[in-house]
Amino acid sequence: MPAALFFLAVLVVFAAVLVAKSVVTVDQGYEAMLERFGKYVSTLRPGLHFVMPFVFRVGRRMNMMEHAVEIPSQEVITKDNATVTVDAIVFLVIVDAYKAAYNVANYVSTTQQLTLANVRSVIGLREFDLVLSERIKMNEEILKELDAACQTWGIKVTRVEIRDIRPPADLLAAMGEQKKADQEKRAKILTAEGEQQSQVKVADGRRQAAVLESQGKLEAARNEAEAIKAIAMAQAEATRLVAESVKGGGEVAINYFLGQKYIEALAAINPNAKIVMIPAEFGANVASIGGLAALLGDAGRGAQGGGR
Repeated sequence: MPAALFFLAVLVVFAAVLVAKSVVTVDQGYEAMLERFGKYVSTLRPGLHFVMPFVFRVGRRMNMMEHAVEIPSQEVITKDNATVTVDAIVFLVIVDAYKAAYNVANYVSTTQQLTLANVRSVIGLREFDLVLSERIKMNEEILKELDAACQTWGIKVTRVEIRDIRPPADLLAAMGEQKKADQEKRAKILTAEGEQQSQVKVADGRRQAAVLESQGKLEAARNEAEAIKAIAMAQAEATRLVAESVKGGGEVAINYFLGQKYIEALAAINPNAKIVMIPAEFGANVASIGGLAALLGDAGRGAQGGGR
């Protein structure tokens, strides 16, 4: 009886092992290789599968999701013999699980080595300045080469990124000095251009001021000429009126006018004086003025007689 129970227990355990071996679960995003006696039979998709134990077994499980492969840092020599340290990252996705499982021993390691070779090749064709400025173009070139090579492994390379390019310390110091020199040069150029523009504006302002001053002087001269002309015309008109007055017999008015001007001239000699002193010869002067008036009157009558 105990032997029968032991045998029954062994059968139960064996049945449980068979069930466990026959049930295969494949997670979402993965595919599994089903092999019979070590030979590929089919690809198991995500889900629950039943297989014959001891005859079939699950081989490699392949990650079908897009994932990143780290590319370790390496020193690369540029075309102009500058040494830089470069690292990168590659994004890829398996499109054929069978090829990725059986056409390459380790697609991750192989992709890393292939990427390193392409990075060395791409950077070695460029000078140091271009290596720093053409990172996007280099990414595209490496991606093209990798994608073409990985197709035989059932792998699609979707993106390549060169993450860091580190020059040596001495080269970084030289670049810093060059940058500083360029900035100082740019500052001097800007200062010189500013001074030049300032001088141009000052000269232009002086020119405009000179033009305005000349225009002002010209306008003042014109106004002065107009004033002289007006004064001359006024004097001519006054002379004409005096002549007409003489012709009309205005000797008394002329004498009064000339006497008044004579007194005003005497007062102008000492404008602060309250009393105007008249010279003793004032009478003789007035008499001469009166004679002048008579002379003018005779000249006027003579002119009228000649007219008749």
